[in-house]
Parts: sequence; structure tokens; C-alpha cells
Amino acid sequence: MGFLDNSTVTVDAILTRRGRQILSQGGNFAITKFALSDEEVDYTLYDVTHPNGTDSYGSVIENMNLLEAVPNRAGFNSFLVNSSLAGAKLQIDSLTYSNVIKDTPISIAPATVGGPEETYTFSISNLNIIRFDGSPAQKSKIGKECKINAQSISQIGTATVRIVGNQTGLANVISIQVAADAGSTTSPDAPEDTTGSDDSSGGSGSTGGSSSGGSSSGGSSSGGGGGYSRAGSWLGLILKE
Repeated sequence: MGFLDNSTVTVDAILTRRGRQILSQGGNFAITKFALSDEEVDYTLYDVTHPNGTDSYGSVIENMNLLEAVPNRAGFNSFLVNSSLAGAKLQIDSLTYSNVIKDTPISIAPATVGGPEETYTFSISNLNIIRFDGSPAQKSKIGKECKINAQSISQIGTATVRIVGNQTGLANVISIQVAADAGSTTSPDAPEDTTGSDDSSGGSGSTGGSSSGGSSSGGSSSGGGGGYSRAGSWLGLILKE
């Protein structure tokens, strides 16, 4: 992942892994659909009190770095919320876990700061890489907290856990990078097994990254946004053989 130079208008279009495979084999494909996402935009930076007036309300947002397109995304996220929640935050201890070893449990306990107490919907992007502890076949679950288990995969892979407050709609995304396991035959890009098989041993302990030697970084998602809208840089291409 990297950043794009936003001094000029840029469209960063890349092929998925499957698309590159077809191209390398001399096959033909037709691009039938594309999608845009604004998930890297922090709408709380829209400043209606800017001393330079309305033309400068979104100046910080317009000068933010944009993310490069990622080939293995399965969904898109946005952080627009109702303006009545301005100042409320969905606080999570860590938003990024790197180089997590298989079987490492990761505990996620969000808190809504400046808003009502609520439950959350947790959604996993890729079951080959991470699964819910105790309910490995589920891609989403509702509760006040959850535990995630890193799976055994043949090559390094990254999955996300999207968290949405069920009352406020505040959202945040945790990115979890799982290290490759030399003894695994499961590719992170393989069809997902939803039969309930969990490669991890579960159990209790410290959160991901600590016992495995991985690293993590924290953050929060904030409410508000003043109705400012801007498309982000992610351009997904759906390919047809």
C-alpha cells in the first residue's frame, strides 16, 4: 500500500490477481464494472469555522493523501455519519495489526465516546485469513466485543474487520496482516470455507501482535462531517472472462 500524489487528478486502475493471471495466459477479458470508495477521507476535518470562509471549509480534506488501489479488496467502506453525531468517536485500541502469527487471538472491544452506549456489528472480509473465535463460520456478528483468531495461510495476507455502531452508525475498520505459515496449503485468495472449520486453537491471552511479535497502531473514527462528499482513489475492476 502507498500514497498517490494528489497535486493532479489521478485515476489509479489496477487489475486483480485473477485479471493478471488471465492476461499472462494471453486471454481476453472485458471490464464490465468499476466502483469508487472514499474510505481514506476523514470528514471530521471539514471545518465550518475556517476563518477564510466557505471556500476553505474542505481545504484540509482536499489536500489529504489518497491511497493506492488494492487488488484483493472484497468491499468498500465509507465514514459518512449523521451530522447530529458531530464530536462522537468510535474508539478502538488498535486499527492495524502486522505480521500476526497463526493461532494468535485478537480481542476487539470498541467504545462509543461522546455518544450513547451501544452494541456493534463486526464484519470480516476474508475467512481464510481471520475468523471469529467460537463461531468460525460467521462473517459477521453483533455484540459489545469480539475475539478474532488468525488462521494458517500459505502466504502473507491481509483482512479487515469492519465495526459499525448499531445505534449511531459510527464505523471503523481494523486491518489485520497475518504472516505466512510454511506448513499451510490454504491460499488467502482461495474460496472461503464457511463450514465452520477454524485453523486456530483459540484460547485467551493478549491481543494480536503482542504474543506473536507483530505490531499494531491505534486510532479512532469520528462523527460529523458537515455533508462534505468526495470520492476516494480506490477503483475496483470486475473482470469477465
